[in-house]
Amino acid sequence: MSETLERLGVSTSRALLVTASDAGLTYGVNEGVRQALSAGFVTDASLLVTGPFAREAVARLGGNLGVQLALSAEHELLEMRPVTYSPSLFGGRGGFPLDANDASEHADPDEVHREFRAQIERARMLGVDPTFLASHDDVVAQHLALFDVFLDVAEEYGLPIRHGYDFGSLALDAGKLARARGHFVTDATINWSPQRPLHDVLANLQDGVTEIIVHPALGSPDVESVLGDAAQRLATLEQLLAVNGPALAHEFGYTPITWRQIGARRA
Repeated sequence: MSETLERLGVSTSRALLVTASDAGLTYGVNEGVRQALSAGFVTDASLLVTGPFAREAVARLGGNLGVQLALSAEHELLEMRPVTYSPSLFGGRGGFPLDANDASEHADPDEVHREFRAQIERARMLGVDPTFLASHDDVVAQHLALFDVFLDVAEEYGLPIRHGYDFGSLALDAGKLARARGHFVTDATINWSPQRPLHDVLANLQDGVTEIIVHPALGSPDVESVLGDAAQRLATLEQLLAVNGPALAHEFGYTPITWRQIGARRA
């Protein structure tokens, strides 16, 4: 068994985080995340502070949330804007750029640092006690300077990071960089889509800590009118509501854990 699992008090060789992303995006996403958490397989959720329904998300879900630090807004019909006045973070539409690559190419690291801190502080103002930090749309994976800022902010707030980033052509081992600075890094991160049965994913979990990221949403006009991937989000929620979390953990021999437990290990 790995040292990480021992320090977490996990007696199995595999541990699993299941995180529902994008709370704050729309009402239907908030309700989908709430239902997924209530069903028991999903262990955590993360908040988009820049989302138009962020306040409603905290009222609906409570303050035990991760914070998705945003620099882009990938949905054409749903604008998100920086919390700070930071010229390099604005795209041609007046809010965040649509594309993660575009966002990373123009973002000034100093402005990103200020913006990330402001997003965390806004989350706290809304009543969130952050459990971890994530990069929305993996923008920090596009540029080493932004990844350094991401790590800097996590260290300033004493929070663990979600990390599954690959710098591709830059040939940098971001996981190694994060570990070298003392950050917890999962052994695997899976962006799950409902086209792949959950049983197949769980049957092939590797030893160590794995995070499965899901994007559930309830069928509602706001989801169906502004989110280009609405059908996939609805199918995700349907599958999450159809499974029994404790039964799956027993069947596949893993221990469910939470980001709060990871943070306590880091402290």
